Amino acid sequence: MNIRESLRLALSSLNANKLRSLLTLLGIIIGIMAVIIIMTLGRALENDVMGGLEDAGTTTYPVMVHERPEDGEENSDDPFAGFNLAPPTDENNAVTFDELDELQASFGDRVRGVDLDMSGDGEAQLDDETASVSVYPSLASSLDMRGLDVQFGRGFDQDIIDSRRPVAVVSPELVEALFNNDASQALGSRVDLNVDGTPAVFTIIGVLDRSDSEPAFGQSSFADVYIPATAADRVGLETNWVASFSVRSSPEEDPEVFRNDLQAYLDRMYAGNEDYEAEVFDISASLEGLTTIFRTLSTVLSAIGGISLLVGGIGVMNIMLITVTERTREIGVRKALGATHNDIRVQFIVEAMLVCLIGGVIGVILGGIVGLIASSAVLEMTWPPVSAVVFSLLFSLATGVFFGAYPASKAAKMQPIDALRYE
Repeated sequence: MNIRESLRLALSSLNANKLRSLLTLLGIIIGIMAVIIIMTLGRALENDVMGGLEDAGTTTYPVMVHERPEDGEENSDDPFAGFNLAPPTDENNAVTFDELDELQASFGDRVRGVDLDMSGDGEAQLDDETASVSVYPSLASSLDMRGLDVQFGRGFDQDIIDSRRPVAVVSPELVEALFNNDASQALGSRVDLNVDGTPAVFTIIGVLDRSDSEPAFGQSSFADVYIPATAADRVGLETNWVASFSVRSSPEEDPEVFRNDLQAYLDRMYAGNEDYEAEVFDISASLEGLTTIFRTLSTVLSAIGGISLLVGGIGVMNIMLITVTERTREIGVRKALGATHNDIRVQFIVEAMLVCLIGGVIGVILGGIVGLIASSAVLEMTWPPVSAVVFSLLFSLATGVFFGAYPASKAAKMQPIDALRYE
C-alpha cells in the first residue's frame, strides 16, 4: 500500500469521527499557538530594543564612571560588568560639566554631541491641574541624540544652555494633561515643576512629536519634560557632575578607532584616580549579549509552551489506541487480503502524523494571527519567525511519528484470525 492510499484512509477515519478528531487536535493546536505567539512577541521585543541600540550604537558611545575592578576582574568577558561596580557619589570622582566641555573641545569636529544620563520624577502644575512628570536635564544636542523631534516650537541651542534659561520642551502627554491637547496653548505657557519638593517655574518652548513618546507595551507613562541641564538646579537636581553620559561621534569616524581614542582620553583623565575609572562601553558586544539573552529567553518560554505539545501528543496516542481497538476487524480483513505488517504500521503512523500536521498548521495560522495582533498592540507588527514556523511544523510531524509508533506497532502485530474473531 502506498502513501497516497494511507492518506486516503486516514482522512476517511478523521472524517468519520469529526468531534473526536477536533478534540484530539486541540492539544496540538494550543501547543503550537503558544510557541508561535511567544516567538513572535520575543522577536518583536528584540527588534524594538535592538533596533534602538543599533541606531544609536553606530555613532553613540555610552560612558560610565565606576569603581576600579579588583585584581583579576579587569579582563572579564561580560560587556555589562561595569554596571555591577559602584558609581561615584561626589564631584571629585565624577565628570564635571567643565570636563565635558574640555572633552568636546579636545575632539573638535570628531564629536557631534554629548548627552547626560540623569533624570528626576516629580509633578508639573498649571492652575489646579497636575501631571506626573519625568524631568530630564539636557544639553544642546540631547534631544537629537535621543532621536526626539520637536513638532511645535523649538528645542534647545547652546545660547539657552549657557544662559541657564528656565525653559522646557515637553512631551504630548503633558500637553494632553494640562492643555487639553492644544499645543498652541502650551507654547509660551509657564508651568510649575516640582521635583523632590523643590518647585520652580519653567516656560514651555517646544512640544515633541507624539510618535517619539509613545510608551512601550501600550501602557501610559509619565509625561516627559526636558530642561537645560544648567537650569536643573532650580528643581533640586544635581547637575554639576555626572557619573554616566554618552558621546556621539561624527558619522565619518571609524567606530573602533573613535572608541579607542575616547577610552584613551578618559584613561588619561582618571590616571591619577586610584579608586575610579571611566569606561566606554562596547555597543557591539552589548548587542551580542542582549541578542543572546533575548533568544535564550524566547527558547525557554517556547520550551514551556511545548509542554502542551507533549500533552497533545499523549492525547494523540490515546486516540490512536482507541482507533486500533475500534478497527480490529478492519485490520484482520486487510491482513487476510494480503496486507503486510509494514502496510498496517504505515497506515496508522500516517494517520497520527496527519492529525498532528493538521493541528500544527491550524496552530501556526492562529498563533501567527494572535502574534501579529499582540505585537502590533504592544510594540510594532512583527511576522512570526520563519524558523519558529518550520520548527513547529516539523515538531508536529515528529510528535505524530513518536506517539503513533506504539499504536501502529500494536495494530501491525495483530494476527488475522484473532482480529476477525474480535467482537
